[in-house]
Amino acid sequence: MPKKIKNCFYKNLTFEKFIQAHYRAKKHKCYKDEVIAFELNLENNIINLINSIKNGKYRLGNYYSFKVYEPKERIIKALPYQDRIVHQWYIEEFIKPHILPKLIVNTYACIPGRGTHKAVDELQKMMRIYKRNNPNFWILKCDIKKFFYSIDPTILLHIMEKYIDDKALLNFTKLLILDKKSTSEEIGIPIR
Repeated sequence: MPKKIKNCFYKNLTFEKFIQAHYRAKKHKCYKDEVIAFELNLENNIINLINSIKNGKYRLGNYYSFKVYEPKERIIKALPYQDRIVHQWYIEEFIKPHILPKLIVNTYACIPGRGTHKAVDELQKMMRIYKRNNPNFWILKCDIKKFFYSIDPTILLHIMEKYIDDKALLNFTKLLILDKKSTSEEIGIPIR
């Protein structure tokens, strides 16, 4: 696997890949008004989205916020539907094939084939191993308060720059990471 992502941005900017991203984005949301409105003129909406990205005119829409209370109270910021399609495309075409393999083996959240159940299974396996070697061991269960809101987007961008050699992809990544930041000192990325 190459160390850097090269020459793939425009190759992956296809109608078929955006249709697939649309189907992933609408999963469990197909009866929402904005999804229905987007699908009424699906082909034109997808083509317009692709053209705006190609022409460098694509900008993220405005977030709308809402609270969820499971498992604890959190503020979620959601983008308009077309931006969620773009995120699905970006994750599937660039993050999963190029960045995901670089993560440690014990990364579980939001990764296909892993997730909570696999994490629990792996934890139990490790507990049995440790118990054999040392019956007195401790496990720390913790949560980092407001983790996403403490991420510095400029540091995240510098990390991504280490893996991206495609100029168009790097500029697009910058657009997604620094979305609507008024200053370079503004920290935090929204929970989407």
